Amino acid sequence: MVDSILVSVDFSNKNDTGVMVVGRKRMNQSVEIINAFQGDEARELYEKLVTKKKKEGQK
Repeated sequence: MVDSILVSVDFSNKNDTGVMVVGRKRMNQSVEIINAFQGDEARELYEKLVTKKKKEGQK
């Protein structure tokens, strides 16, 4: 099975809470939105996804 997960975020408006949308793209099919997050939850998930984890023994 091939499964691609797509994540889109919008934190552009500083007066707004921000949003994260998660979609699934299967071969030869359109994107299906499977979840959405907003506010602090969206920001926290985004940071987890884009922050590289340090390898063991690295500073």
